[in-house]
Amino acid sequence: MRARLDSQHALLGGDGTCCTLLAYDRESRTLIRIVIGRLPLEKVTHMLAIAHRGASGYAPENTFAAFRRAVAQGVSFIETDLHLTRDAHFVAIHDEKVDRTTNGHGSIHEMTLAEVRRLDAGSWFASEFMGERIPTLEEILEFTKKNDVVFYLELKPSGFWGGEHALISALRDSGEIPRSVIISFDAAILAALRKFEPTLMTGLLYNGQIENPFDKAAEIGARQIAVRGDLVTPNLLQQARKRDLQVVCWTVNSPAHMRMLASAGVDGIMSDYPDRLLTVLKK
Repeated sequence: MRARLDSQHALLGGDGTCCTLLAYDRESRTLIRIVIGRLPLEKVTHMLAIAHRGASGYAPENTFAAFRRAVAQGVSFIETDLHLTRDAHFVAIHDEKVDRTTNGHGSIHEMTLAEVRRLDAGSWFASEFMGERIPTLEEILEFTKKNDVVFYLELKPSGFWGGEHALISALRDSGEIPRSVIISFDAAILAALRKFEPTLMTGLLYNGQIENPFDKAAEIGARQIAVRGDLVTPNLLQQARKRDLQVVCWTVNSPAHMRMLASAGVDGIMSDYPDRLLTVLKK
């Protein structure tokens, strides 16, 4: 039976005559790699459009309101951030402290899940989002299944000790390992996760903090380098492709910058405004 591939797919790497695509097969519900022979790189025009913390330009970041808006705008890839609570539950929030994006105060790592669930994560953005809650990882994985999307799950290094078991267990229990990409600035976390689950797709976040990110990514078995958008250069793309690494950029909200990166040949872009990104990529 022929696989039904999502229209959003991206280059994983190649040498100009043979390249590899990352695609989402909706029939098997897995991320797959496709090797295409003798296809010039410039002929591959599609790339991953990733909603950064959901459609966070339109709804409070890392909430289901933002995730639903992203799906409604047509993306199949969503990025979110994960922290561990005091009682070892993963929840979606970017900052270590809850002050900026909720009506609460203090560190997420010092709160129980019950305490986190009582927080309002929407009112800070707009009154219409009052009552939005901080999602749990289990709820996110259920959302993934119901909406047929792939989640980029960014693991925050602070407070992560012992989180490998909890994360892999949640992914295995949900059956969503094939539709999850785990990213982090901490290479040790990614390496540890792949020891527990070798099939896990991972990506190393890069903002200039590592001297040689390409070798480090290859060393830990990562398939992607997730690079701050203003750090992308032709040499960076060349070095990544030599190691068969996909280059995904964050966080790009200007259409002009989106067009520049797309023309340069990046493999994916994260944006707070996925509708803008999709419009650019369709032109």
